Amino acid sequence: MMAFLAPPLYADETSSWHDAISVSGYSKLAISAPNGAPTSVELDDLSLFISGKFNRWLNPFLEAEAYSIPLWQESRGLQFNSVQLVIERLYNDIQVTDSDTLRLGKFLAPINHWNIIHAAPLVWTTNRPVTSAYSRANYITGLNLRHDFDALSGHALEVYWQPAAEFNPKPLSEHERHYQAVAGARWIVHEDLDYYLGLSFQHADVEGSNEKRNSVGIDGNWQHQWFELESELLFTHVDTKQRHYRDHDWGGYVQMAVPLVAHFNLIGRYEHFGFSDQSAPANTVLGGVVYRPVPRLSFKLEWQQTEGSVYHNQTGLYSSIAVLF
Repeated sequence: MMAFLAPPLYADETSSWHDAISVSGYSKLAISAPNGAPTSVELDDLSLFISGKFNRWLNPFLEAEAYSIPLWQESRGLQFNSVQLVIERLYNDIQVTDSDTLRLGKFLAPINHWNIIHAAPLVWTTNRPVTSAYSRANYITGLNLRHDFDALSGHALEVYWQPAAEFNPKPLSEHERHYQAVAGARWIVHEDLDYYLGLSFQHADVEGSNEKRNSVGIDGNWQHQWFELESELLFTHVDTKQRHYRDHDWGGYVQMAVPLVAHFNLIGRYEHFGFSDQSAPANTVLGGVVYRPVPRLSFKLEWQQTEGSVYHNQTGLYSSIAVLF
């Protein structure tokens, strides 16, 4: 399932151009019914992946995405009056050695496992945890160097650098920000089918302000026969001359998925997050059901209860259909 998002590093030199190029993607249709707001239906993601694996020097990857496409809204009827387009990823991988890979271009920041596999069919919930996205740069336009340690299975170190502004960023919405310079590292302590554990650090300069953000985080996942447990903890020191309630963001979440019968799964999550620029922390409880008849297709239904500051999705009922193709 992960192969849809990350192409193999390089192909045999004798492979044909036809064999070396692959096309795939994913789509997500979302239904939102928040309290005190109209119910709406939108095509939240329509992503196209084009990847090439030619040799150790040339392995390009492109993800182009159309997102936030309104289809219907309560009391207004059919919509389809706007489309947002963005280049989500555009990079090339170079296999420097058997253990070292250099990535150049625009790519997903390796800040946590959720950010790397964030495509809707691969995650359990329609709504993303605030901890996984809010406080740091989620995209990097620059370079990333990854070293895989031979002696330890699933053990790796990544360092990345963005020297200037992000290429083709998404338009800003409330509470979001762009970054003009970013540097960071991620130590993958262990990563395989049973569990993973990662530690990350990121320094980022916020574009258009004097704000600097230094983040440290730890995230992990444990897949057992009877459940899947996932968690992340984050602390971000915010250095700014602007007046804030506190000088840091901090928080975390714990999420559990329990398989039921006939491809149904029960999902539960609790998250607490405190914002530097808001006085009230957010406490969110989410419960839902996910039906996955095949790994690349999922139907999600969840209720989210939020108290305190609302970052993205407020209290209400949410549903989505997501598919990899």
